[in-house]
Amino acid sequence: MKITKLLMLTVLVAIATTVISQNTYAQRRRGNNRVVVVKRPNHRVVVRKAHVRYGALPRWGATFAVRPSNAVLIGNRGNGYYHSNGIFYRQQNNNYIVVRPARGIRLRVLPIGFRTIKIGPRNYYYYYGTYYAKTPTEYVVVNAPTGAVVDALPDGYEVKTVDGNEYYFLDGVYYAEVDADEFDDKIGYEVVEFK
Repeated sequence: MKITKLLMLTVLVAIATTVISQNTYAQRRRGNNRVVVVKRPNHRVVVRKAHVRYGALPRWGATFAVRPSNAVLIGNRGNGYYHSNGIFYRQQNNNYIVVRPARGIRLRVLPIGFRTIKIGPRNYYYYYGTYYAKTPTEYVVVNAPTGAVVDALPDGYEVKTVDGNEYYFLDGVYYAEVDADEFDDKIGYEVVEFK
């Protein structure tokens, strides 16, 4: 009896290992597909990779009954934001909503995992959909600079088509998917401006 169970367990582990290694090989072989289409009976599911880096973080616009315990109030209660690890929350009624902070909000320290973006002679700093510029003593939230290329967007973006081209739209900003050798997956998202 014990030998039969042990034998069955060994066979299951061998099958699982084979399936996982084949799946990994298939994903590696696929390369840098930017959009994965999974076909299921009667519908298709499109999986985009723009937010993989922030996949463990809450979606923009998500609502919570309780704010994070380590959140710090920035500004006045009622007009302020709660900031926790690079994510901003606004209180609305009895809930807390993940939002983009208003331009001009200041932080002393950037969130862990921020990226530096150089545009011309100026450095910008990016984390989770928010752009910062350095002042002598702090970092101030600024509008998305046109031409900035980032490695990921927080979940909560929309995909919009403009003149036959797809763009990611997040909080009033359009991003075009571009080739970007500086990132591991060679994919970037560039801030574009329509005139």
